[in-house]
Amino acid sequence: MILTIGTFIVALVAALLAWGRTGPYLVNWGLRKDNYRGQSLFAVSGIIVVAIEVIVVVNLYWGFNASLSGSHAVAVLMLVIVFGVLGWIDDAGAKESGGGFRGHIASSYSEHAITTGLLKLLGGVAVSIGAVLVADITEGLVELTRGAAIVALSANLLNLFDRAPARSTKVSCLWFLVLLISVSIWGDSYAPIHLVWAAGVVGATTGLAPSELMERHMQGDTGVNVTGALLGFSTVLVSTTLIQWLLLAALAALNLASERTSFSQVIAANAFLRRLDQAGTRQPKA
Repeated sequence: MILTIGTFIVALVAALLAWGRTGPYLVNWGLRKDNYRGQSLFAVSGIIVVAIEVIVVVNLYWGFNASLSGSHAVAVLMLVIVFGVLGWIDDAGAKESGGGFRGHIASSYSEHAITTGLLKLLGGVAVSIGAVLVADITEGLVELTRGAAIVALSANLLNLFDRAPARSTKVSCLWFLVLLISVSIWGDSYAPIHLVWAAGVVGATTGLAPSELMERHMQGDTGVNVTGALLGFSTVLVSTTLIQWLLLAALAALNLASERTSFSQVIAANAFLRRLDQAGTRQPKA
């Protein structure tokens, strides 16, 4: 537990320092998009999350290889690099497609080509399967499919929440906190170490949250998809078969619901969720 919490704190501080030192240079790259208020912001600060997580994984395994699984470390690096690259491609070259599975497929059909969004979806599924295979955490085709689906759907779900400043970060922090509390209560003494992989990305996104709330930048798919994928992967590592089936059902339901329902509208209609969502954000003057 100490290693996991320590990793979270180190990644948080690293992200704060990284944006403070490199932010002024990164914004000069271009790669800007309009946020929910129509302001043009640097849209791929998630590269900081990717870089920090790679450094975290390498250093963790180098320093604690007696306690950490090498296959898990390789699987995590696969997810971070591939989801990060796919997210970057989508952030840098995506056109508005309406969002969701239907939007990406319809856009590809109308353009008679594989769009960046569809490439991200297909690539995300492929790397999720590959990571679960490499990690050797499942037995049989059913378990492999279930684990890979959880990873891929987790990445996509967190991306669906990324429609307001630091909203995806708030969701990821809540998810990570639930995992920490759960393994503390029901897991064995070794279980918390499996969460160390998610601790890095959640810590990094939390470190970027203050400047994101001030509307200095957006993480984009580059960082959000990586965070979601590793939260899903870590959940598979620490959960029972029953919990995984329940989680898969919930993830599938939420992803499908997003095709017809706007999460932003649902949040805006609920007073508690609206206050939580607006916490720390810039509010329009009356």
